[in-house]
Amino acid sequence: MMTSKLTILAAGVAAVFAATAARAVDYETAHIDERHAMYLDPSGKTQMFTVNEKGHAMMMKNARALAAGAIIYRSGGKLFVLEDKKMANGKMMFADMQSWTEDRLLVGAAGR
Repeated sequence: MMTSKLTILAAGVAAVFAATAARAVDYETAHIDERHAMYLDPSGKTQMFTVNEKGHAMMMKNARALAAGAIIYRSGGKLFVLEDKKMANGKMMFADMQSWTEDRLLVGAAGR
């Protein structure tokens, strides 16, 4: 009887850790906090890191701000930036971006 209780307890603890890890991954993929950076190398790999004072000064001196609402896209070994803009039909380009993908991260994202 004791073994089955320990098994149930271990399964519960594992489920809590798995749920916490999943939330952490979702947060990491959905947010870049202040003074955090994402480096995209030519192969498409990313590294996220926190920028110190020296790095912040370099960024502010040399970096170019993206427009509010931008997509970074990789194709053919190149990186592209797509910025939201008003289309000929009067709608914003990203208003229909849910139709571009089946990705679960975009469910309910349109209009944010």
